[in-house]
Amino acid sequence: MLFIVLLFLAISSIALFFLKRDRQTLYMLGLCFSFIFMFIGITIYLAKTGGLSPAQKLFLFFDTRIQRKLSYLIFPLRQLGYMIAIGRYLFPAFLLLIAINYSMIPWVLRYKKRSWLVFVMPVISLGVYYPEIFFKLVRSRFTLQLFLMKAMVSWIYIYLIAAVFLLIWEYRGTTMPYSKKQFRYITVFLLSVTAQYAVYCTQDPIQVYQMYSSEYMRFNGRLYTNPMMSINGWFLFTLMTMFFVVLGFWNLKNYTMIDHEESADEVRIQRKFDTASMGVSVFVHSIKNQLLSNRVLCKKLRRELAQETPDLVKLTEYADMLEEVNESMLGRMEELYKSIKSNSISLSPVKADKVVEATLKLFHKKYPETTVDIINVTEESVLADVQHLSEALYNLLTNAHEAFMACGKEEERLKLIIHSERLYIGFEVNDNGMGISKQDQRKIFDPFYTSKNTNFNWGMGLYYVRKIVKSHLGILRLESKVGEGTSFFVMIPRYEPRGNGS
Repeated sequence: MLFIVLLFLAISSIALFFLKRDRQTLYMLGLCFSFIFMFIGITIYLAKTGGLSPAQKLFLFFDTRIQRKLSYLIFPLRQLGYMIAIGRYLFPAFLLLIAINYSMIPWVLRYKKRSWLVFVMPVISLGVYYPEIFFKLVRSRFTLQLFLMKAMVSWIYIYLIAAVFLLIWEYRGTTMPYSKKQFRYITVFLLSVTAQYAVYCTQDPIQVYQMYSSEYMRFNGRLYTNPMMSINGWFLFTLMTMFFVVLGFWNLKNYTMIDHEESADEVRIQRKFDTASMGVSVFVHSIKNQLLSNRVLCKKLRRELAQETPDLVKLTEYADMLEEVNESMLGRMEELYKSIKSNSISLSPVKADKVVEATLKLFHKKYPETTVDIINVTEESVLADVQHLSEALYNLLTNAHEAFMACGKEEERLKLIIHSERLYIGFEVNDNGMGISKQDQRKIFDPFYTSKNTNFNWGMGLYYVRKIVKSHLGILRLESKVGEGTSFFVMIPRYEPRGNGS
């Protein structure tokens, strides 16, 4: 049963530490492992010395085979005693650090930065109890040995009393019901583990260094094999400890996660705010520039209208320019709206050539003079929303054409290639423009990212394409070589009607 408690303490403290790596979880990790060190050392010692009742063996080992394996471990008594000493002297220090960290008492807060001083006594004790140093100090000095035993127990109890006082004081000072309830279970957990530690902490590791020495027996009279409770009492006590350990760790996890969840929410909200700020900035910048253009055109119109005989050709030219700017603004707003609104996608079986046909219709409406080579037209079906999928492919064709026109190369080759794969129908948009650098490829699908003039493009096109492809349960891939061209691959799951043997 004791092994279950130790195993749970180890797993829970490690999990809690990796859940939130802060000072509090580090102290809890130290507390649990010092407790584990002490009791594993005692358990191995008891396995080696023997003389246990069947009930004690059941409590400690579950099975005599485990005791036998532990008894055969090559583990010198001096090292075993020092292992127990490490747990014995570090536990009260970590417990006091946890209590100090929870405490909101003003004078405790004032000295919290010096809380590392609680390790002074444990370090001194571990130095004195280091086997080589210890035997040089106490050899033939029985009075010094007794003094050390009493001194160690004294500072341990001072630490334990101080820690318990701070925990109870903090619990009494907590007024919020939710926090008080969680902190109550944490406090009970710490007190339960402390109570189990306190039963054995009075027994000095000297008994392991000097097995059954008369000096130790004269001072204490009890050994690890002779605890002050009956074995039935130990079973009940350990069951209660296990219950409060589980309850305490669960509430400690919730208590710890409050700050973690708040931090995660803060990061999430900040990211949303940053994205919104970037979008608003691009939007305002673009609209401002186009409105400034409109203001210039309005001034020219007024100036021309103020003439005795206005030039109708110029007036018509200015009016056309105003209309073009307004249409551009409306188009950009519509693109932005489509990119951020929650689209309702209705997937139904549709032949791939119908998607191609709808895409070309949209593209040639904007660029009627541009030729698009269609390769490998197929009548195989996909599950798609024709309107949204054709808009996504239209965006890719438009980007490819505009990128080619901007690069200044000649002999444009714009292709829409259909690939029939085993699970997918692929739509490849291929151009022979300048290509996209590796650095830009990593950012090209980000919202509001664009390498074009932000007066006329807000960088939402490829974000919209990616969003549509994902809503079709598809895959979007990009291949590009600088100076040679770019290919975008839109892979949409193939539709196979039931009853088709393929």
